[in-house]
Amino acid sequence: MSNLAQRLLTAFIAIPIVFVLLWFCDYSRIGLMCFLAGVGAWEWAGMVSKMYKGPDMRYLSFAASFALTLAWALASGGFFGLTAVPYVVGMTAMIVFGLYIAIAYAKVEIDHMFPWMVMHLAAPLYLGLWGGINVQMMGNGQGLEHCYPFILVMTSVWLCDTVAYFFGKFAAGKGPFGRHPFAPNISPKKTWEGSIAGSVATIAWVAYWAKCSSALAVFDVRLDWTFAVVLGLLITVAGQAGDLLMSALKRWSGTKDSGNLFVGHGGVLDRCDSFYLAAPMLVLLMDFFKNIA
Repeated sequence: MSNLAQRLLTAFIAIPIVFVLLWFCDYSRIGLMCFLAGVGAWEWAGMVSKMYKGPDMRYLSFAASFALTLAWALASGGFFGLTAVPYVVGMTAMIVFGLYIAIAYAKVEIDHMFPWMVMHLAAPLYLGLWGGINVQMMGNGQGLEHCYPFILVMTSVWLCDTVAYFFGKFAAGKGPFGRHPFAPNISPKKTWEGSIAGSVATIAWVAYWAKCSSALAVFDVRLDWTFAVVLGLLITVAGQAGDLLMSALKRWSGTKDSGNLFVGHGGVLDRCDSFYLAAPMLVLLMDFFKNIA
């Protein structure tokens, strides 16, 4: 089976599963987010282990990122029929820090203890403490309307990646379009032309969502056209930066695909690289906008 056929088959199976989990209830939504964060951290730890000798941190990375994402859900309140749990994110982060530092002191040689600890600890910090904020885009109850902000970011980064890929592959360098490398040292195939095309498509898509008054109901914020353009620009810039961050991590560790969870597509960090930087940015921007409006 060709790689394209594998990719299409995986997408045909995975996308409906994701939407069913988002639609069903808060248990399935938060469970999905915790699972993806954990698997992403597992992949991250596997790449770091190629560069620095030390104990296998994949299991702890999975558990730490899973726990931090769950902590954000508990701190938000409303999920699982519970009220907000105070200090749970900070306490969970302190435990994670303590465990990583203790393992580094006990199991890692002093010559590379600091870079080993920084690079391994980056997995739960990025995917759990930062990326876990994405659970605040979700509400409690059955139906996709409780996940509109999440779906907005998810479809936006998918659209940006898809348009950038196909425009850069088939249009850049032809006709009036040039072919200028976007980040040649990190991802040589990316072009400025593809990046701009993906950005325009993303901004247009977010502006289209501005017609839906409940698009950001979780944040009690109504999108107007001007703010939608700003929001679309933020999502596309953050998403492409997240893509490059994961590309840099893979190139640094000599890894082609971060994992094989999605056959033909790679791992969580291959598919969700843009999302994990863009989604928390949306949450923070919505919180800022709500408080100044």
